[in-house]
Amino acid sequence: MDAAWDTTTQEVHGGQTWSACPNFVCDFSVTTNAFGPPAAALAAATKALSTMHHYPPADNAAALAALSAFTRWPQEQLLLGNGASEFIDLVMRALPEGPFKPGPYIAAYKEYHRAARAAGRDVLAHDDTTTDPAVTVIIHPNSPTGDCMSLQDLDALVSSTKGVVVVDESFMPFRGATWRDESALCLLPQHPERLIVLASWTKIWSCPGIRIGSIASSPEWTRTFKKLQTPWSVNVSAQAFTVAACKDDAYMRQTWDSLPKWKLETQERIRGLGWKVNETSPSWVPWVFVHVGDRKVAAKAVEVAMKVGCPIRPCASFGLPEYIRLGVRRPEHQAVLFKAWKAELKLGAANGCSA
Repeated sequence: MDAAWDTTTQEVHGGQTWSACPNFVCDFSVTTNAFGPPAAALAAATKALSTMHHYPPADNAAALAALSAFTRWPQEQLLLGNGASEFIDLVMRALPEGPFKPGPYIAAYKEYHRAARAAGRDVLAHDDTTTDPAVTVIIHPNSPTGDCMSLQDLDALVSSTKGVVVVDESFMPFRGATWRDESALCLLPQHPERLIVLASWTKIWSCPGIRIGSIASSPEWTRTFKKLQTPWSVNVSAQAFTVAACKDDAYMRQTWDSLPKWKLETQERIRGLGWKVNETSPSWVPWVFVHVGDRKVAAKAVEVAMKVGCPIRPCASFGLPEYIRLGVRRPEHQAVLFKAWKAELKLGAANGCSA
């Protein structure tokens, strides 16, 4: 996987190896919605290409209004950007100087580490208790481990942490119809100067190729971020996609109905191979964090997955070479991957577990 990246300047991600599979079936290396993009949003994005000879609306007005209604957060305190990555870089440049600290997990999304270093910040260990961070980032729920802090615990952390806390909620909409009640957006009015909420909308709507992200904050921080934001960073297709996706309630319902069941099925298949899943990760989190016990087994699992067209996410880049991560996928795609693992890794046969 590292060959797809300039690892001297970039962080490794999933989603870069599918095109190298000899017989591609399904990409398990990413954590996007297994249903793919909403059909109406895809059609809207495609239609919008006919206007590419015009500049996109600079303030993303229609898309922002739709996203404001979808999140139930005031439009004047919301910005739309070219994926969450644009705002990850922006906050590390705009927030007060000082060290960056990731959340309290053994591993977390590394793009914040890259952005912090690029902005000249020191990067603290997740368990550092000796240095006060200027910026703390909580991935909610956390990737790759799948842990999800309760809103009460998140409030306590924000209240007790010095500096600014950035909460990345790229996966919260997977939670269900009540996801907004557990969102850090609920805490923003209590901590206007010390809490910022980012989101990547490419996960829930499975559209990483067109990049849609947002940042929610106080009016003061919103003005600061807008001054620093690159103009016209959201293209016409992404804006049209956002408007349509925000209105697709049926798509959200099928996501909430199906993905938790598919995750539980994935976990059972994994246990059948004798591997361990993170049992504390809620069923709505759209991936499974797996401890296979040995780095050689993990490497072989990655190799076999590529061979059968189902790339997975190795976790060596997180410093956890004995772990892998699997996006939640349809049962028929799971069957392809687990059949290959069972056959080539000689796992699960003794206890009779089927894939």
